[in-house]
Amino acid sequence: MLNLQDIVAGYGGSTVLQGMSLHVAPGEAVALLGRNGMGKTTTVRVIFGLLRAAQGRVTVAGRDMTGAAPFAVARAGLGLVPEGRQIFPNLTVDENLIATARPGPWTLARVHELFPRLAERRRHAGNQLSGGEQQMLAIGRALMTNPRLLVLDEATEGLAPLIRAEIWSCLSRLRAEGMAILVVDKDLRALSALVDRLVVIERGQPVWQGDSAALAADPTVQERFLHV
Repeated sequence: MLNLQDIVAGYGGSTVLQGMSLHVAPGEAVALLGRNGMGKTTTVRVIFGLLRAAQGRVTVAGRDMTGAAPFAVARAGLGLVPEGRQIFPNLTVDENLIATARPGPWTLARVHELFPRLAERRRHAGNQLSGGEQQMLAIGRALMTNPRLLVLDEATEGLAPLIRAEIWSCLSRLRAEGMAILVVDKDLRALSALVDRLVVIERGQPVWQGDSAALAADPTVQERFLHV
């Protein structure tokens, strides 16, 4: 579904990704892990054409999308839940959901069923929602583009425990329905229960990957690459 090969990218004169490679198969759930500043968000930005790579190749479902515009990446089947949510503050919940919607199985009614709280607040403006409700809205907005791969950058950062649990439950449901997922988050326990594979990056390149059992069996990986 998604393949990054030997990506080199950065900002100004600073190189962040130094040969980043990553793949997500159809229906697979993958976690991208690493300490702050190691290149997780930069990887997401390159995937969606928000940052142009200096070197390397990005393919989506076998199509070369290297350097493609963000709208073209979305049309190719990728949906983004960005860091910081970035909802439209002056639009209502329903207006946020339909603003970038594309035809497909995900409709307003289906998003309302997934997140009943959004149905209750459908006529409230985005800036009237709590942080948890805004994150639900960001996920719902991405689903309304009817993606084949959902990418979440800092999926539950700053949310209350009950809201985090609700978000993880919804992601588990999406995975069970066959949606491919790439998720960036710091909650190792929740990620381990959700994903098929975890990829750890350090200084802009992958340094370890495996399933949750392999990660639990090798505590040196967490100590070396994840703990501050």
